[in-house]
Amino acid sequence: MKNILLKFILIFVDLIAIFISIALAVTIRKAINLFIDVPEVGYFYTNLRSIYAIQIISFIFLGIYRKRYDFWHETHLIIKGSFLSFIILLAGLALNQNVDIYSRSTLFLAFLFSIFVIPLFKYTAKIFLFKLGFWERKVKIITENENFISEIFSNPYLGYVKSNSSNYDTLFINGTGMGTEKLNKIIEENIRYNRDVIFTPVLSEYDFSKMYICNLFNSRMNIFILDNKLLLISSKIIKFLFDYLITVLSFPFWGLVCLVVAIAIKLEEKKGQLFFKQKRLGIDGKEFTCYKFRTMFEEQSFMAAWLDEHPEEKQYYDIYHKYVNDPRITRIGAFLRKTSLDELPQLFNVLKGDMSLIGPRPYMVNEKDSMGDSMMLVLSMKPGITGLWQVSGRSETKFP
Repeated sequence: MKNILLKFILIFVDLIAIFISIALAVTIRKAINLFIDVPEVGYFYTNLRSIYAIQIISFIFLGIYRKRYDFWHETHLIIKGSFLSFIILLAGLALNQNVDIYSRSTLFLAFLFSIFVIPLFKYTAKIFLFKLGFWERKVKIITENENFISEIFSNPYLGYVKSNSSNYDTLFINGTGMGTEKLNKIIEENIRYNRDVIFTPVLSEYDFSKMYICNLFNSRMNIFILDNKLLLISSKIIKFLFDYLITVLSFPFWGLVCLVVAIAIKLEEKKGQLFFKQKRLGIDGKEFTCYKFRTMFEEQSFMAAWLDEHPEEKQYYDIYHKYVNDPRITRIGAFLRKTSLDELPQLFNVLKGDMSLIGPRPYMVNEKDSMGDSMMLVLSMKPGITGLWQVSGRSETKFP
C-alpha cells in the first residue's frame, strides 16, 4: 500500500512539474511575441492533456516509478523520456494535421524547461519524503567494503536506510567471497519474501549501466555482455545531436549567465582578459583550445616568494594540480570555481565540436605521458564539461 501511494505522489509531482514547464514556455512565448499566436484556450485544454499522458507513460515505460535510481541516472532517464514524448507529440500532431495550429516553438521551450524542472521537483519531493520517513526503504548489505556502505546510506535520493533485523525490503550483495551454495541459499530466502536482491560488481572502473543480459535456454545460464557503445557510429551521431540540441536550445539561459559573469569579472579587474584559454587533449589526442572564465589575477609576480614561504603548497600541487589556498584567485573567481560557472564558456567548445556535455575531463597536454594504460580509452571519445571526475571530487581525486 505504501509503495502504491508513493508512486501516485511522485506521478502527481511530475504532473505539477510538467504543468509549470509548459506554463513557463507559454509565458515566454507571449512575452517576447516572436512565435505564431495560437488560441490560449485551445493550447492549454487540448494540447496539454496529450503532453501529460504521453510524458507520464514514457516515465512508466522507463521504470522511473518502479525502481530507485541515483539522481543523475534518473535525470538521464527523464531527459530521454521527455525527448521521446516530444517526438511522439509532434508526430501525433502531424498525423492529425494539427502541427500548424500549435506553436512548435512553444513545445520546444516546454521540452527544454521540463528537463530542468522535473528533476528539480522530483529531487525536492524525494528529499522531503525521506525526511518524513516516507521514502525510506530498509536494506541489508552483505559486504566487506566500508566505502560501499557509506555511499549507499549517504544518498537520501535513493532512500535506503540500514536494517539490523530481519525486517528489510532490499538486500545488497557486494564482492563477498562466499561460495555458490551459500549464495544460492541467501537469494532463494530473500526472493521467497519478495525482497529486491541487488548485486554490485567487484570492478568499479567500468560503467555496467549499459550492459545487457543474454539467457542461454539450453544450459539455464545467463551471460553478461559489456561493450563500449560510445564508439558505435550511431551512438556518436545521437550524442552529437543531443549535445548540439541541448546547447542551442538552452542558449538564452546560459548566454545571459555568461553576460552577467563577464560584467562581474570586468568590474573586479578592468584590464584583465575575460577568458582563460588553454590547450587540452581532445578526441584521438588532437589538441584544442579550451575556454574558461578567468578566475585569477593576471599579475602573479608574487607567487615565487609565496611558494618559498609555503613549500607544502608546492607538494600538494604536484599531486592534485592545484593549491589549497591559492592567492592568485580573485573574489569573483572563487565564486565561479565553487559553483563551476567558470566552465560555462566550454559550451562554446561543445558548439565547435571539440567537447561534449558529458565525458571524461579534458586533460592538459603535459599530462599525456602520465595517463598510463587508460590513455587510449580516455582519448577515444570527446572530453566532457561534466562526468565522473567532475562530480567525484574533481581536483581532490588523484590523477588520472
